[in-house]
Amino acid sequence: MTIPVDPLAPPSSPARLAPLRLRPMMLPGMALLAVLLIGLAASAYTLVFKRAELPEKDVSWADVADGKTTAAIGDFLQHANPVETPLVTVDRVTAYMLTGDLGARVRRGCDNWLFLTDELALNRDRAANAAAHLRIVEEVAAYLKNRNIGLVVAPVPDKARVQAAELCGVDRPGAVAGRLGDFMTQLRSAGIDVVDVSEAMNAAGGHLYYRTDTHWNERGAKIAADAVAAAVRQAGVAPRQKAEFKVTQDPEHERVGDLIRLAGLDNVPYPLRPRGDEEAPTVIGQSAAANIGLLDEIPAPELAVIGTSFSRRANFVPFLSLALGSPVDNRAEDGGGVTNAAIAYFAKPEFQKTPPRAIVWEIPERMIEEPVVAADTQWEATLVAPNPVK
Repeated sequence: MTIPVDPLAPPSSPARLAPLRLRPMMLPGMALLAVLLIGLAASAYTLVFKRAELPEKDVSWADVADGKTTAAIGDFLQHANPVETPLVTVDRVTAYMLTGDLGARVRRGCDNWLFLTDELALNRDRAANAAAHLRIVEEVAAYLKNRNIGLVVAPVPDKARVQAAELCGVDRPGAVAGRLGDFMTQLRSAGIDVVDVSEAMNAAGGHLYYRTDTHWNERGAKIAADAVAAAVRQAGVAPRQKAEFKVTQDPEHERVGDLIRLAGLDNVPYPLRPRGDEEAPTVIGQSAAANIGLLDEIPAPELAVIGTSFSRRANFVPFLSLALGSPVDNRAEDGGGVTNAAIAYFAKPEFQKTPPRAIVWEIPERMIEEPVVAADTQWEATLVAPNPVK
């Protein structure tokens, strides 16, 4: 309801008061005020109703001066606060809506293409890190060769490399331009079979990675799988097993990428976050072999894949099975780094008892120059091959 304004009324008269209207410029301030009020109310609730959960410790002036008491209270509020997660979400949504901020680990290119900052960073001692990772691959290759197991290494090019046209102002240091080619050259010099996935992707062109995810999309995964299959055949270690596959497609739906999750916006609907990729996922299933009964023992696949989440996304391994016409054992791990999947797989009794004919080792480019973790060095001592498999 709008109250008519009497121009002859005194300035303080209610008849002179204009109706209150919310203006767009007021919304950011109101959103920030709401966040502050919610945070204050939640903290007050926590201190009043959950104060019994505070750490039992005498408070000294020294602790206050050192900030230990404040830090303890802050940590208590963070973990005991009943609305801590919603509050963080509200904060992330507010930052995104006001400034386009996506947090410390995500950068936005053009048309809402998102990129992981890990691909854009220059790691300290990056040359030494790359040399250490190369040495690990060489030692694994020697270990497998002693067991008559072939190895094909498949470095995965950065999304920022393949989709460089979508960076649109996001800085990618020129110093990382040669790291993928250098790594592959060094692998070949060491006598290790390697597949140049980036060459196949460059030849294909177009969008090969998800816009809101670090991983390749199904088109990119299939191009990579076809390139790996060709390299496996060229190396003479293609599996001899044969299988038939049925390919279908699920309905199209929005796929919220891991970069949206890293930005803390996965729990809110669009348009309070970047729109996810629209995808109609391919479903690839292996048909039952006609000559194998229900109680027959199914032989283990002759080809195994170790690596990271790239081998667990966008049907990469099913596409590889399809390209080879053979089953493939997927031993990759999410968040596995360079060596986690290899460490876990080589320790399996089935690997020792019935090893595969060959292994594909998928390694993301950005991890080549990342620091070598303790596990990467400790497990090298376990690569003592038993008698070669006959």
